[in-house]
Amino acid sequence: MVEFVGSLDGTLDKKGRCSVPATFRSQLNNQPLYLRPSVRGTFLEAWPSMDFAATDAPRLGPLDIPSEEEDDRLYALIAVVVPVQPDAEGRIIVPPHLIRHAELGNELYFVGRRSFFEIWSRQAFEARLARALAATRPIPRAS
Repeated sequence: MVEFVGSLDGTLDKKGRCSVPATFRSQLNNQPLYLRPSVRGTFLEAWPSMDFAATDAPRLGPLDIPSEEEDDRLYALIAVVVPVQPDAEGRIIVPPHLIRHAELGNELYFVGRRSFFEIWSRQAFEARLARALAATRPIPRAS
């Protein structure tokens, strides 16, 4: 079972290559990753292949007619997935359409979400983290 935790910085080169942080890479055990644009925001999700394959997402048979909602989910969550295999140095190539979706520049953050990790532009993640911390800051008690 994988456990991606923490936030680690990285870079993206002009060819769309980035190195998956060693602590995240060690969780993969040479598995490929499935990258997809997140439907929750302007960032990417990176799923280990075993976890992604084990999902109970609907599989359509030749006689199945999905509801419009099922069809939308399959397009948004499955049809846009890109499998990538980290090379010997842990680098992956992020396709241009995913770079555009996540508005990635040179500076990245890899953000652990336990069973998967996210890839953010540094600026976008810093803003998101500040919002999350402000929302969870304890309210001072009256004495």
